[in-house]
Formats: sequence, structure tokens, C-alpha cells
Amino acid sequence: MTRTDLTLSRRGLLAAAGVVTFTGTLGTHAGSVAVPLPAGADAPRFLDGRELETLRAVVDRIVPGPPEDTTPGAVQARCAEAIDALLAAFTVSPPRIYAGAPFSDRGGADHNDFEDFLALDRYERKAWRRRITRPGTGYQHLYRKGLAAVDAAAGPAGFAALPGPARDVILRGSSDPAVTALVDLVVPHTLELMYGAPEYGANHELVGWEITSFEGDVQPRGWTRQQVESPELDPASALPLPSGAGPAAALGSAELVHGVLARSGGTYRGLREEVGALTRTDGDAAEGLTRIASRAAELVREAGSGNP
Repeated sequence: MTRTDLTLSRRGLLAAAGVVTFTGTLGTHAGSVAVPLPAGADAPRFLDGRELETLRAVVDRIVPGPPEDTTPGAVQARCAEAIDALLAAFTVSPPRIYAGAPFSDRGGADHNDFEDFLALDRYERKAWRRRITRPGTGYQHLYRKGLAAVDAAAGPAGFAALPGPARDVILRGSSDPAVTALVDLVVPHTLELMYGAPEYGANHELVGWEITSFEGDVQPRGWTRQQVESPELDPASALPLPSGAGPAAALGSAELVHGVLARSGGTYRGLREEVGALTRTDGDAAEGLTRIASRAAELVREAGSGNP
């Protein structure tokens, strides 16, 4: 791959991410990031200060915030800090990989179990350590090398000093393998952390849920009978897709989105390929996806009417 197009991630995958939030927490599909950032821990953990500043400038181009956008973006959600915590996951014990269960304290529980992180078994520890720290191919190496590459491409002032459109040019057009490898990781990591539970490091002050109108985890309080039997759902407006999106409207099915994420392998390249398949208008693929979207809408209507 010699050229990276961020348009799909920023304006297309953001819509899908609004559906993904219904998982409530991360770590439920292949390639997931599930590393919390302790409250108040804004200082760099693995990256140095300049690297963290550069990473903030990168995630800002994936989910832009003010002044470019009227709603908070990845910088305001602290996605860069959460990614840094992922890279430093094995500096604490237990490694900050999987949050506890069953409840946070947002739904009436007295204690936030999500903050009690789980110890890894022997296999999990080995697999996650390899994924994060392995020389040459681990997250630590790929992030550090990629951030250095975009900084070098920006000139003496550095990547973070450039205006947004200039940063887009570097991220979209670079043929440097270090840059494309960085983008391949940082796009899915940013989206997952932006819209995941705040215990996982980002979604600061629940900004990711607010801009997608997601109420968050509600257990153990749960829902009232009225909310269950007469939900206020509008399948047609579930995702803010542009007109003419065609079969991409099937992303309104949370089940389909989870399938897309699982098949992507947790990389931006994989996400582009899977979402690209949803936007094709050729023959059987378009027809099949339209049927999926139609069936999802029927299920929602049946749930609202109380029919089994």
C-alpha cells in the first residue's frame, strides 16, 4: 500500500463506531484494545513528551474536534493518552488489559467493578506482551517509528505544529512504510478508545457516547418496562450516512458491525476492505446487504410492537 486515504475512517467509520459503542466495553473482538488509563494520569507513560504531542496531532486527524468540528474529538477524549497507556500496559501489575465486571457505577452499582482490572493467565500474558513489546513488529516499535517518521516528514517545526490539512497530506500520501504501519494501527485504536468505556483510557467525560447519543452501560439499574416495551427507535436514522450510501446502510446492524470488526483483524487496512465491501453496488453483494438492513429494521419494529 503506497497511499493512505483517511476519508473513510473519518467520515464513514465514525458512523459505524456509533454502533460499536453498544458493546459497552472493549476487548470483545479480534484485535481489540482494552487498556485503561488511570484517572488523572495525563503524563507520558511509554512515549516521551514530544512523541505524545505528535500522537495527539495524529489522532486529531482521525476524529477532529474544535475548532474544525463543533463536537469534541479524539484529543478532547484523550485517545492519545489512552494509546500511550496501552504501550505501557506491562509497567503495572496486573497489566492493564481487561477491565473487571460485572458493573460500573454509572447504572446504580455501589462500586465500579470496571476499575478492578483482571490478572492475565499465562497464555494471555505471553500473547499480549508479544503483541505490544515484540521488537520490530510490536505496538511499541511501530508507534515510536511511525511517530518519528511523520515528525521528520513535517520538517524542523514538527508534525504537531502543522495545520490540519498539511497533516492530512502526510498521513494520506506518504509511501513510507513506517507511516502506513502507524496509520494501520492508530485508526482502529483511536476509534475503539474514543467510543469505549472510559475506564479504558479515553472517552473522557463520556464525550464519545454523548456525540453518538449512546446512554452507556445501564446495569444493574437496567431499563423500565416502558423503555423495553415501547422503545423510541428509528432504524432509518441510526447512522448519519450520506444520501446514496446504498448497502452501507446495513452498518445499522450492530451484529454486522461486529462481524466487520472481527474480520478486519483490528487494522485500518482491514477496516477499509470490509467497509469497502459494504459500499459496493454490484450485484449479489448489494442485494444481500440490503436484505440484511431490511431484516434489521424488521427486528427493531417487532421489538417495539412487542411481537416475538
